[in-house]
Amino acid sequence: MSTVNILIVIDVGLALSQQNLGNCVYMMDTNRYLGSNGAGGSELQTVCVNGQRVVWTVVSIDPNLPVAIGGFSSNGSYPAAYPNMINPTAVPDTGGMVWGGNVNQANTQAQYSVNLLVGDDNTPMSFDPFITATNQ
Repeated sequence: MSTVNILIVIDVGLALSQQNLGNCVYMMDTNRYLGSNGAGGSELQTVCVNGQRVVWTVVSIDPNLPVAIGGFSSNGSYPAAYPNMINPTAVPDTGGMVWGGNVNQANTQAQYSVNLLVGDDNTPMSFDPFITATNQ
């Protein structure tokens, strides 16, 4: 079973000026057109299989403006992906830029929050993509 890699690209300068991630998040995953949808924005809907590893990597469009993943949480809305469906942890020696975890249970259209530390002052900001895992 292959790893699903999710790339999160942040326009840090715009996010800091707006104090909001609204139009500043661009996501895609390695599933290409094999089930995931919503690539290119903040509402990526990643499709995977129960037991599969998912790895998130965050980068800034501007290499002079830092961004890191501070953690994951549940936003309390849809069926929650975190912490039962997936519970990612930071990959050592990546400065918080890479997190990964194994899918622990199947769920459809589960939502999770990606909590970011944005800019030199580590301004906390978050957004809420989706994940679906099947029992195939």
